[in-house]
Amino acid sequence: MILSRRTVLQSATGFFIASFAFCADPEFWNNSPADKWTPEEIEELLTKSPWAKPVSAELKGYAPLSTNAAPSRRRGSIVPSSRAGANTSSDSSPKFPGVVRWASAKPILLALKQQLPDELAGHFVISVSGLPVVSGHGDDSSGVDVYEGLKQQTFLQVKGQAPVQPGIIQPDKKETSTLYFAFLPQLVQLDGDKTVTFETVMEPLKVKVKFEMKQMKFKGDLAV
Repeated sequence: MILSRRTVLQSATGFFIASFAFCADPEFWNNSPADKWTPEEIEELLTKSPWAKPVSAELKGYAPLSTNAAPSRRRGSIVPSSRAGANTSSDSSPKFPGVVRWASAKPILLALKQQLPDELAGHFVISVSGLPVVSGHGDDSSGVDVYEGLKQQTFLQVKGQAPVQPGIIQPDKKETSTLYFAFLPQLVQLDGDKTVTFETVMEPLKVKVKFEMKQMKFKGDLAV
């Protein structure tokens, strides 16, 4: 069989792409310095990696504006309309993509090129980004903890241990779509290859993700 030059080039190009994909480093964070990470690698680390889990939350009970029953707001949450006849079909309900990150982990901090606020130092910090309920919690000028209710509905649980609630919840002052949940390390034992579940209910949205400690190794050490 005589192959045309075009066929040979197409075959070679396909082989090169396949080989490149096959040789792509699945743990670039361990095998190259942070200043050598490409934008694509940083994006992967921040959105879909052992330290970052994509989530998709659906607003249940949503009523389109045409029903004159748009969702109302109250401090710390979005409240869906309860008007009779409201369209609650999942096809019409808006879905909100977000990301849950183990924000205090060194690889995440290196990728973002930032440090956490001083008041969160010494904590395990989980961040939730991209969901609409992370804003609109009101202000704390009254001295009241506007996140107290959310604390009661948020847990970090190591498999086989009792769930722990966050001691601090606060928004990222530079990125208003991000909310930080800080947990005291003394209350969370992460020795061994544990599975850790983060769960929060920001009514009416529920977020739940699992982190595998055995995958969260950075330069040989557990990075949390």
